[in-house]
Order: sequence, then C-alpha cells, then structure tokens
Amino acid sequence: MTIRPSPVVALNRAIAVAQHEGPERGLEEIAAIEGRDRLAAYPFYFAALGELELRRGQRDAAAQHFRAALALARNAMERRFFEQRLEACGEAAP
Repeated sequence: MTIRPSPVVALNRAIAVAQHEGPERGLEEIAAIEGRDRLAAYPFYFAALGELELRRGQRDAAAQHFRAALALARNAMERRFFEQRLEACGEAAP
C-alpha cells in the first residue's frame, strides 16, 4: 500500500486481513477502500465480497455478489470459478 496504493492493492490487503482476523474484519476493510467505486467493473471485488459473506454464513448475500462477479467475468475460466462459488452458496449456476 505504501509503494503503489490502488483500490486493487487495498482489496488484496483486505483479503489478507480477513484471512488473519476473520470475514467481518475483511468486510470492514473493503468498505473503507478509498476509490472503491473504481472496483465496480472488477469481478474479483464482488468475488471477495461473496467469499467473505459465505464465510459469515450469509449465503444469499454471497450468491448476490457471486452473480455480480459472474456478470463481469472476462473469460471461461473466471465464469466457471464464479459458477462453482454460486454452487457453494447452494444456488445452481445459470
């Protein structure tokens, strides 16, 4: 963050914080990202939100985020990954 700050770097940091301190703390870090609106077209922003919500047991919220990520997927591999995460939420992939 010190060398090359950006919303994507902040997102990666938030994910690391979540790994260490739990999903709630990770979601707080994501909510605090400056320029978070710049991540609106980045599928892994929504995937991170989905993963953290899933870890909190919030399957509906997680599925909503994974659907958003799927809509932004840039290739078949990303689409398959997001479909698998939707399935982990108990939802059939489209």
